Amino acid sequence: MTEESDDAIWRRVVSGEDRAYAEIWDRHRDRVFRHLASRVISSADAEDLTAVVFLELWRRRAMVRFVDGSLLPWLIVTAQNVARNAGRAQRRYRRLLALLPPPPAVPDHAERYADQNDERTAKLRAGLADAKPADAQLLALTVIEGFTVSQAATALGLTESAAKMRLSRLRADLRSSLETRPILDGGSS
Repeated sequence: MTEESDDAIWRRVVSGEDRAYAEIWDRHRDRVFRHLASRVISSADAEDLTAVVFLELWRRRAMVRFVDGSLLPWLIVTAQNVARNAGRAQRRYRRLLALLPPPPAVPDHAERYADQNDERTAKLRAGLADAKPADAQLLALTVIEGFTVSQAATALGLTESAAKMRLSRLRADLRSSLETRPILDGGSS
């Protein structure tokens, strides 16, 4: 069985068959992406511009040109045009930013607290390093990931009451590690 040409698939697209457009996307997106990525464009930009190329394909669906039944040449030329347009827009943006006056110097209020926060952060990290792995995971699931205690407990195979007890104990341990001061000068306080 021979592969259906892009021209034949495109006739199905224009007639309203949704899946046909996905076939064109699946068939050519990697080539368009590689072409854009080879133009020294970041991977993220190449992904965005690949989407723009296929948006242009849809927008100009009545005007696309086929070469030997293939859309790929039209897509590659469109990718080149889209990349050039994006480059021009980026250059205009940079020129505009260069014309703007520099922002006024604003003191960083966080610097006032940086030293004491660095010490607190170091103590907090040390306290977390000493925590049991299950307790650290429980803390990460609840505090960082935003799960409820019940959800985190289930994920870790604990009862909710055990999870609450572990979190309470960990908070107390961390609080005490923040309140204690390290002994300096070889043992003198």
